[in-house]
Amino acid sequence: MTATESVITAQADKPVTLRVTVNELPVVLHERHMTGAEIKAAAIAQHVPIQQGFQLILRRPGHASKVIGDNERVTIVEGETFRAIPADDNS
Repeated sequence: MTATESVITAQADKPVTLRVTVNELPVVLHERHMTGAEIKAAAIAQHVPIQQGFQLILRRPGHASKVIGDNERVTIVEGETFRAIPADDNS
């Protein structure tokens, strides 16, 4: 293993704590890359009143909102805001 590979491996193994919000409630995530289903599951486990079947939307200031599919893997950024709504809600 080269020195560069060692640094990359050490960074990948380093535990992370990322604070985001889901429906205006705080959620702590421990992975930098998660699927929409994993983000919703973490929020549900932390008592955010949503359901796994809800649609997850990423909201970033200055950018268009983005729907995150259950199987879509995204990179989590500290402070991000998500909204989870029933799949048939058109608001």
